[in-house]
Amino acid sequence: MKLRNLIAFISFTAFTTLVSSCGDSYMPITLVSVDEKTTVTNNDTISLVKFSEGEQYNIKGGDGYYFVKSTNKDNSDKKIIRVQQEENLLSLVPENEGICYLNIKDSEKNETRVVVSVEKMDKFYTVENINVSIKGNRELTVGEIEDLTEKISNNALIKIGGKIELQYTSSNNGVVKIKTTENASYITGTFTQKVNFNPQNGEKILELTISIPNEDSFELYLSEKHLTISQDLTEEYKSDYPNLENAILEYKVSELEEENK
Repeated sequence: MKLRNLIAFISFTAFTTLVSSCGDSYMPITLVSVDEKTTVTNNDTISLVKFSEGEQYNIKGGDGYYFVKSTNKDNSDKKIIRVQQEENLLSLVPENEGICYLNIKDSEKNETRVVVSVEKMDKFYTVENINVSIKGNRELTVGEIEDLTEKISNNALIKIGGKIELQYTSSNNGVVKIKTTENASYITGTFTQKVNFNPQNGEKILELTISIPNEDSFELYLSEKHLTISQDLTEEYKSDYPNLENAILEYKVSELEEENK
């Protein structure tokens, strides 16, 4: 073999060996949401809400053979999440509030650790403003509209500065606590929740049936997007105002963290 050909052969062999060695390395292990909009990498945090359905991710990177283990941050035995794995599809279902670490390894000892935080579903609101919307046929006078608006405002269960708290015991019901004014004592009852959607724009609306001891139950409609809680009072005032078509009391609210309530 000529010297030039020998050098070329040695160079080709070295290059082939180098390429083969690089093939033994793998991309870092990541989690990608099933809609592919979110990528979770090492030490990132996934936030879940108790009583929700949880989230699903595809495991990517590594050598494709994955082993998943969850450990609590405080080393307790409380089950914070339920982990379901089908090959590279990972389902994370919240069980209890808390923080845990999700360790994902492969057979080549590549590893990623993800923080999973499960928060309460509970909601805490303060009433910032009150609006009244009145609609009627052409026989409903301006004076009647002004009179009814004043009545509804004065009779509103919760005044500006009052609070409403929803403490979930399951995904669709729980305990409701209401402060009618900023300095009032809490009124405690129960609520059930049903999810509706605005037919005009598809907005998610929570229909809450509120039951308070020794009081008639009533419905509130919560828009988390616009931070409003509404009450339809049409039937309550229809007999006094026969030309009334629609009477809505709307609380404009702000959302508080539990520790700041």
